[in-house]
Amino acid sequence: MELSIFVNIAIIIGLLAFAVLCIYLIFTVSKIRDLVIKLQEDISELNRNAIPLVENLKIISHKVKNISENVDDQITILKSSVESIRDMTDNIVSFEKKVQYEVEGPVMEAVSFVSALVKAVRAFVAKMKE
Repeated sequence: MELSIFVNIAIIIGLLAFAVLCIYLIFTVSKIRDLVIKLQEDISELNRNAIPLVENLKIISHKVKNISENVDDQITILKSSVESIRDMTDNIVSFEKKVQYEVEGPVMEAVSFVSALVKAVRAFVAKMKE
């Protein structure tokens, strides 16, 4: 008879432990459910916030692409302008050398002629004074 009392007490303790475990599992499952609901809400909010962010990033990347294309076009125009200025400068230098070559000879001859004429006039005046 004593053994049956211990078995009954062990069964009661086992059933109580099982009941406590079930109650603990109910609270734990309830907390997990609340966490899952909170996580679902956070993910939904993240989705709502991420969509405009992704759209803004798309717009910004499109604008950056347009700006870089415009910069490339402006650089091409600038290179072409620099080339035109370089060609114009080369033409001006070439023209200056050509004018210098064409004008320098006759001017030097005219200066030599005027110098010789002045010397001749001085010599004539000097001879006349004697």
